[in-house]
Parts: sequence; structure tokens; C-alpha cells
Amino acid sequence: MRLVEKLRRISAPAAEAPISLEAEGAVPAELPGELIESESGSYRRVRIDLPLDHVHGRFSLERLASTSLARLAAIANDPELIGLKARECIYFDTETTSLGGGVGTYVFLFGAGWFEKDCFRVEQYFLDNITGERALLEAINESFSRFKNVVSFHGKGFDAPRLGGRLLFHRMRPSFPPAHLDLCVLGRKLYRDAYENCRLQTFERNLVDYVRADDLPGADCPRAFFDHLLGDSQRIPRVFEHNFLDVLTLPAVAAAFADEVEAPSHPVVLSNLGVHFESVGRDREARESYEQALRGLRNPNHALLGRTLERLALLERRSGRHAESAELLLERVKLSPHAFQPLEDLAKYYEHRARDLNAAVATAVDARSRILTGKIRVDLAARERCLRALDHRLARLHRLLGDAPEPSGAPQPPFHPRS
Repeated sequence: MRLVEKLRRISAPAAEAPISLEAEGAVPAELPGELIESESGSYRRVRIDLPLDHVHGRFSLERLASTSLARLAAIANDPELIGLKARECIYFDTETTSLGGGVGTYVFLFGAGWFEKDCFRVEQYFLDNITGERALLEAINESFSRFKNVVSFHGKGFDAPRLGGRLLFHRMRPSFPPAHLDLCVLGRKLYRDAYENCRLQTFERNLVDYVRADDLPGADCPRAFFDHLLGDSQRIPRVFEHNFLDVLTLPAVAAAFADEVEAPSHPVVLSNLGVHFESVGRDREARESYEQALRGLRNPNHALLGRTLERLALLERRSGRHAESAELLLERVKLSPHAFQPLEDLAKYYEHRARDLNAAVATAVDARSRILTGKIRVDLAARERCLRALDHRLARLHRLLGDAPEPSGAPQPPFHPRS
């Protein structure tokens, strides 16, 4: 069965099984799609129209078409994306001959999708022969020229530069849309430390609820293309399938991101949103995000718990809520991995705010002991800097208390803060 026919079969709304486009049996007698010829050369094109009632994972295409991506624009800090809507975007992905760069890296398959009035159209352009590269690039440029917004996954860092390099090689001017939403950058910003990695299929599996069946790994696609150039096209349909699913997943992942930003519930996302709000001076929203995040990060203790406690303690201190800040720091110093800054901040609080010099001494001694025993891991330069700061603080505190300081070379007994 030809690939185009298999792709059309998935248009049926009743189909609930994972999409599978793999060849049935022998090497395909012909390549997918139709041959498109122009004065510049030739390439192959596959065009698939999926009805809007088609379901990908937990999303129908109709639901995806109506999604507003405006909130993602704010998180991406890109004014070009303000008011972004899913229907106004072109979603694209490429397959290249190398995962690196360089003038010899070809884009051999380009996939793009967009919403028409009553369907989601996916077009794929395949470099059947290297001599047709200019014709393929002209078709890509024409597709981009009809849109003002583009959505990709790692497109800013990989796909767009690769395409730009090939266009420059042919002395062609790129027609990339001016507004580019890169879901890889956004996903790392929102979901870092939530999953094992921030790859497209990880988000597809966890947020879209779609698991691919026997997908050809992206790293194997270049080898399949080189095999094709040598006369063995057996795996090319699977390359088309992989690219097609990448394109189809882009609007679904974008919608999942938009839903989470609109009503955050994942504690890791809440903590990461707090960092974002803090970075743009929105301290009130940052504080609210951190407070909500802590409810989910505390049970069980998550790797982001320490950072979230530290950031919230800093915001509380900035707003003059020093006692609340100290309570957060006390919780932080009990966690592993141990860190120097929370102990130093706590010592400052005891000395300057609580006026409890004994507690300040005990905290500084605890910090010093943890550094000397290796419980706080820092490089050599930072270690010496921290120890000098602690020795200076302890000398001052002992003078204020009228005590003689203990020798600075011996580890002090650790301080255990009260619960």
C-alpha cells in the first residue's frame, strides 16, 4: 500500500489506534507522493488533509485550531508573538543529512502543517535527488511566505539555520515568518526537571497522551536518506512517517503548553514560572507561583524544592517579611544537597534582624563545618572565599559577644536548627 493511501486512512475519525505508516513487507516499488518539476529541478510532494474531527492523543484538531497561544508569547518574551493564534501559524519540521551544521548539511525532507477552513493540511517536500535542491528550497520559501507566524521545535537553533545556510548557498533570500515560536525553548523554560528530558516525543507522551508505534528515531533518518541515494529506499516511508508525526504533534504540544500556562497546576511548571516572573520584575506573581509550587514539591521532596525555597525566601526578604524568609531558609538548610547561601542568609538574619548573636554564631559555625567536611560541595576558589567570609563574620560576632573566637582551622560542631 502506498504511503499516501496509508496517510489518508488515518483521516477516519473512528481510528483510535496509534498512527502507523510503515511499509507492509517488501521494499516500496515507488517513493511516496508525486513528482513536482520546475525549471530549477524536481522534488517529491506528499499532501495530506486531516479533517478537524481527527483526534491526536487527547486533542481533536478542531480543539487545536481554536487554541490561543497569546499567553505563550508572554512567557517567550517575544512581542512579535502577541495575540498569536493557532490558526495563523505554519508548523514545520525538517530532516537533514547531519545533526551538526556546515555547508554540506542538506535538508532532504521538509514537513509543514497549517489549518485550512475545514482541515489540517500537511505537506512534505522530499529531495529525491540532490540536483533538485533549489526547486525544493523554492517550494519551502513559497510555503513560508504565506504566513506571518511559525511554530517549530528547536527550529530557532537547528532547522531555521540549516535552511538559511542552504538558501544562502543558492543565493536565495529566506522568507521565514517574522514571528517564530520555538516550543523547545519554551518547553525547557516551563518543564525543566519535570521529565527525564525536554524532547518533543517526551512532551508528546506526557502532555498529549500519544505514544508512537515503531517510530524510526530521528537520528536514523540521515542514514535512511543516504541508503536511498545508493538505491535502497526501503526506510524512506518511515522517514516520512516520523516527520509527519513531528508536524502533527507541534500544535498539540503548543496547546498543552498554553493550557498549563493559563491555569498552572504542575509544581515544576509553577516553580519555573516563578523564575520567569522574577526575571521580568513581576515579584507578586513570582511569589504566588513559588507558594503554589511548594505544595507539590514538598511531598515527596523534589529536586526543585531547595531552589524554590531559596527564591521565595529572597522575595520575602525583599518585601520586608524577614521572619517568613527565615522560616523558609530553616527548611532549606535541612535539605540535601546542602548549600552555602541559605546558611549565610540565615546567619545574617539572626545577626541583623533577630538580634540573636548566639544563633548567628551557631549558624556560621555550621556552615563552616559543612564546607570543611565536604557536605557543601564547592570548587577550591569558592571554598576559600566562603571560609574567609565566615571567619570574618565569626570574628565580628565573637567581638560583639565579648568571647574569644575558637581557632579557625578546626571544624566546629554542626548546628541543628530548631524545627
